[in-house]
Amino acid sequence: MRAVNRGELLRIRPGVFVETWQWLTAKPWTRHAALAAAVGLQQPTAIFCRETALTIYGVPQLSVPAAVHVRAVSTSGCGASAAPPVTGSSSDSLIAQVKAEAERREDAYVSAFKPLPLRRCLPPVPLQSTAPESRKLYWSSETGPGGIRVPVPEVRLEDGTAAEVMTEPLPFALMDTLPRLSRQRAIVALDAAMAGRYGYGRRVTRDDLETVSEWLWSRRAVRAWDWAATFADPLSESPGESRSRVLIHQLGFAAPKLQTPIRLPDGSTARLDFDWEADRVAGEFDGRIKFDQAAGLSGTTESGVYWNQIQREEKVRDTGRSIARWNWGDLAEPRRLELKLLREGVSRR
Repeated sequence: MRAVNRGELLRIRPGVFVETWQWLTAKPWTRHAALAAAVGLQQPTAIFCRETALTIYGVPQLSVPAAVHVRAVSTSGCGASAAPPVTGSSSDSLIAQVKAEAERREDAYVSAFKPLPLRRCLPPVPLQSTAPESRKLYWSSETGPGGIRVPVPEVRLEDGTAAEVMTEPLPFALMDTLPRLSRQRAIVALDAAMAGRYGYGRRVTRDDLETVSEWLWSRRAVRAWDWAATFADPLSESPGESRSRVLIHQLGFAAPKLQTPIRLPDGSTARLDFDWEADRVAGEFDGRIKFDQAAGLSGTTESGVYWNQIQREEKVRDTGRSIARWNWGDLAEPRRLELKLLREGVSRR
């Protein structure tokens, strides 16, 4: 603890320490996974669930979970417990000094000082079942989902080995999580899982989703799950495209085709993120990561990528299509997306 009190280490869980600036400069998703690994070190038999299970699998989510979720064994054990301060018994002046330095640095997160609570969640109670019956079903080696030991992404122990924890199978974690989320958040996760666009790469099939649906706990959950399973599309290639699809639907527009290849006048081929063929409108979601990756893969400068994009857009227009472009800012203010689609002539359903 002396290293903690000197500001060299942070205590993210009792008995689990990390270098201060390694922690403060880690991305929020990485920190959440590391907290799960820390809990797993303390409680090797703990089974992670809900949003934390999705984080461990590397499934994209629109926001970082506000708690570390583990499965509760009994009613008396469920609920949230606050985590101790990561700064231990460090003096107020030292904490203020480190926080001030974090605020000055562009690569550090002051929010990393806030410890996340541990939330213990009871298993879902399937329709036509009772709570005692559901707990018996869940924890049975024959009827329960079981826990899978998996490595936690980007988290290493002091000796360099990968940290491993127990978590629910991904289809079960999706079933128990997505009906509790907004449609946008649910589809961002499910599109990626069905495409294999997450840490472990195995595609979650519709049969996988059907198998775990017997655990749905209310009619509302059944409706939310059925809608998500029907609406999800593995052709969405990013969280931005998935969120866009939900908003396009919620705004009342016709559903576009995804990743449509088209022949350009010069004989080359372009692939459109979204295509309203009947309206002759192409849709493109512009995420910063997509732009940066294009620059990295092509070996060109940002200005070069931008110029290539302009040329490609002109060729697409030469096919008789107009183009609607939007970004994360437009998704945060749906009216902006709506105006862009209306301006280009996208039809309502």
